[in-house]
Amino acid sequence: MVCSRQKGPAVQKIIDQVLEKLEESPFQMTNYASKTSGAAIVRSKTSPSWIGSGRVFWQSLPLVAYMRPPEVILEPDNHPGNCWPFPGSQGHVFIKLPVAVFPTAVTINHGVPAAAYHADSISSAPKDFAVYGLQAEDDEKGTLLGEFIFTPGQAPGQTFQLKNEHSGFIKYVRLQVLSNWGHRDYTCVYQFRLHGDPAHDGDTRGKLSA
Repeated sequence: MVCSRQKGPAVQKIIDQVLEKLEESPFQMTNYASKTSGAAIVRSKTSPSWIGSGRVFWQSLPLVAYMRPPEVILEPDNHPGNCWPFPGSQGHVFIKLPVAVFPTAVTINHGVPAAAYHADSISSAPKDFAVYGLQAEDDEKGTLLGEFIFTPGQAPGQTFQLKNEHSGFIKYVRLQVLSNWGHRDYTCVYQFRLHGDPAHDGDTRGKLSA
């Protein structure tokens, strides 16, 4: 096989870009909202699952013929259709973290490659959402860590930096979906990840502020 020397720099550029993307990948950061690490959904403070016809659609094809529980968003398997649907365009999920965490970022994954986006998968994706940090399960308000917009058609997993200057450590996190991209019946959340630093003895970053 004959290789052109002129292709060398172009190939190296691609390799460098791939390596750069890997370094920036949210999947390289520890996920404290992972079921395997001990995170859990607080069902009593989470929106009900959508039951409807019992099916979630992708490219007009039914993919899930049974209701998926909210725990699915804490798991790594987010192939198309393996999402948690809740009724309408607004809903919330309350997550107990395995350890106290100083939050720095969250990642929302919609589970559908950009090249495969279709009207159904776009319309059911979350759009505007807010993230709150809490220290106790009975905290009704929490501290707003940021409001963001998830944009379907870009990378399936999108990471957002939190406004955490005064947040302190949190033991619970609430994802509040404020709107979707137009689906009337339900909104689908594939995966939610929380990134940050775990609490250590003597840490001076303080407690969660009101």
